[in-house]
Amino acid sequence: MGEGRERIQKLLDPKIFSLLLGVLVFLIIFLISSVTDIFSRLETNVVDLHFQLKYRSAQEIIETGVIEETQDLKVSRDIVIIGIDTATLDTFGRWPFSREIHANLLKSFSRIKNQDQRENALFLDIFFSEPDSDPLIDEEMVFAMEESGTVFLETILDINPPSYAMKDEHERMEALYESGGVIRNISGDFSKLNTYYSTESPLIEYGSNIAGYGHANFGADWDLIYRKQQLLARYSTSTGKLRLDDLDPDAGIADGERLAWQTRQGEWIDVETPLTQGVIDSLSRDMSNRAPSRSEDTDGDGLPDNRYFELTRYKDDIIPAITLSLAANYFHTELDELEVVLGKYILFPHPRVYNPETGQLEDYRIMTAYPELDDQGAVISEAEYRDVPEIRIPIDEQGQMTINFMGARSNPGRSGYQTYPIRSYSAYARRVPGEDPTRWPRTKAVANKILMVGGFFQGTDEKTTPFGLMYGVEVHANALNTILMDNFLKPVPAWVNLLVLLGMILILSFYSSRMNTLLSFLVTLAMVGVYFYFANIYFFENRNIVLNFATPVTGAFICFILVIVYRVVAGESDKRRIKDMFGKYVNPKVVEQMMTNPPELGGTDMDITIFFSDIRSFTTLSESMSPQELVHLLNDYLTSMTDCLIEYDGTLDKYIGDAIMGFWGAPLPQADHAVLACKSALRQLELLELLNEHLEPNRQLHIGIGLNSGIGTVGNMGSQGRMNFTVMGDNVNLASRLEGITKQYRTKIVISQATRDAIGHDEKFITRELDDIRVKGKLRPVRIYELVGYDGDLAMKDEGKGKKGKKRA
Repeated sequence: MGEGRERIQKLLDPKIFSLLLGVLVFLIIFLISSVTDIFSRLETNVVDLHFQLKYRSAQEIIETGVIEETQDLKVSRDIVIIGIDTATLDTFGRWPFSREIHANLLKSFSRIKNQDQRENALFLDIFFSEPDSDPLIDEEMVFAMEESGTVFLETILDINPPSYAMKDEHERMEALYESGGVIRNISGDFSKLNTYYSTESPLIEYGSNIAGYGHANFGADWDLIYRKQQLLARYSTSTGKLRLDDLDPDAGIADGERLAWQTRQGEWIDVETPLTQGVIDSLSRDMSNRAPSRSEDTDGDGLPDNRYFELTRYKDDIIPAITLSLAANYFHTELDELEVVLGKYILFPHPRVYNPETGQLEDYRIMTAYPELDDQGAVISEAEYRDVPEIRIPIDEQGQMTINFMGARSNPGRSGYQTYPIRSYSAYARRVPGEDPTRWPRTKAVANKILMVGGFFQGTDEKTTPFGLMYGVEVHANALNTILMDNFLKPVPAWVNLLVLLGMILILSFYSSRMNTLLSFLVTLAMVGVYFYFANIYFFENRNIVLNFATPVTGAFICFILVIVYRVVAGESDKRRIKDMFGKYVNPKVVEQMMTNPPELGGTDMDITIFFSDIRSFTTLSESMSPQELVHLLNDYLTSMTDCLIEYDGTLDKYIGDAIMGFWGAPLPQADHAVLACKSALRQLELLELLNEHLEPNRQLHIGIGLNSGIGTVGNMGSQGRMNFTVMGDNVNLASRLEGITKQYRTKIVISQATRDAIGHDEKFITRELDDIRVKGKLRPVRIYELVGYDGDLAMKDEGKGKKGKKRA
């Protein structure tokens, strides 16, 4: 029993229990993270902060109005935004422009003498889903697209079924597939992909003359911020209906097809494949409970004769994002050459890029250091490159890639901040070369560039990103740059984040249970600051590694608070235990003072009353009793007398054999210390009478008490290792002397003149003058008195304890 209690006490020690608290916090946070997205949302916000702290460009003012800017090596030099900016609006008027102007833009880039210096791709972030009011303008636009040969157009996918207004939707998509290709090498769980049932696609004539296509859909997170690019989407077209009662295991489902049914709430549910009888039976139960039924009138009487459940047969196509198609074109990779594993990656197996200087395709490599030049521009050291044998895009189960944004929204002005080069649409569209090739410019300085044309004025397509509002075309640019620069954000495995969480919590639990609160709080702040530096600068900024920050820091602070609270509670418990333990030896008020001000060697002079008592003829009594009997009797006596002393607010100093020493007026000052001491002495005589009633006549106890009042030195006496709270001084010696002379004067209580004077205001005390005595060390005699009794109530006024009535010694 004792060993078990000792083990529990060790376990509850703050140094041990704090570690258990840490493990408990870890388990709670792990559970919360498993069943809710609270911490994942916090981590998302921290990643936003990482983005905002990025240092994306180095600018230096070399003279008034001239700024030298070094482009970030992680920003592709081959991405150029052709912005439809305010200057463009001033030139061409209200948006949207006539397609004739767009055709001029295409001609401006395609009509150059050196065709080897053409752009890699020209992406129009503009919709062409409705025919122009003038068919000739559409013909001119289609001709310009055909002449260009580098145009990429986008489609918008919709989760709603197709409207009857767009009857040629399927033909439009087929035109895109025929021109731009399709993704075929794909594996994984297709059901997790976002599914769309209709599109807003370019006209068939447009789709037939493109170099590539892709959807432009972005999905906002829970806080309406766009952080990811949906690289793959499932586009489903209905190929027919099927009754549930006609379904059997032999029903053929071709590759790329699926069966689905709709609940009463409008949710679409895919049918599990391969079809087995067990799957069909389970499907029947589910549809009976959750699906709306259809009815038919077979006999034409206007009443339903048959009810049944209906499934829809869908043909699925995987639509790439426009950025994925642009990247595939840049790396000279066909869409059907991509390897896709949903939930893991999209692989470009052998990326190659065109080198305008050599006119050849070369293995892809990325510059990692600029060449070093001297003051005259001569090369001191060559640029450094990193070979990229493959591009492996990390994607989640929904086919989404986290965009590694390179900076805030660009300013189209010449003097403003630009993450990517921004060139005005009007600068090209208003200068259209004619049909005579001899008059074409030699180049447009866009060799192998990916030109991204889109709105760049307020009020056009704007999306909220970690950097705030950003034009849609620049969001596309950031997504494309993430792929081209092989600059993907790489979250660490879940076990690493759990290990960091557990480690930070246990480290904090360890030191916060051993340091004082302020120091442990400062160390915690320092630890959090160091961890943020490494998570942001070392891992995120330099290595694109995403470590959880909010989760371990939240766990650390929760653990810190719990440990500190537990230390306070445990400290209070220890104080109560110490108080209870020392309260058996000294007045509880002394213990309170010890708790508030830890004891130190030294003392204070205070006005006090000192008490001594001793048993008469104790030696003779002890010889007539066995040791056990003597101990039992003495314990009963000391307990009764000590309780009475403490009851009257006295302080027990010590036991000296059978003698008791105590005092009043310390450690806390008491104005009536002499009154309390005298009442306590009289009450002890009463209690002694009660004790003697149960003892044989030859074993009854008789005591003498001496009381003296005056100045005494009260405090901790002894050594640094062991000390005693006591009182010292001449007045203590006198009190002891008075106790001794009670035998000579055959009295029970002797008090000094000082004590008599101190109680003189209370006329209920009955005293009798005894004598003037000489005390060793004093020149003048001391007058002494017998304390005879008290003509009143001896009980403590605040507690109502003690015996009522008169008392005579």
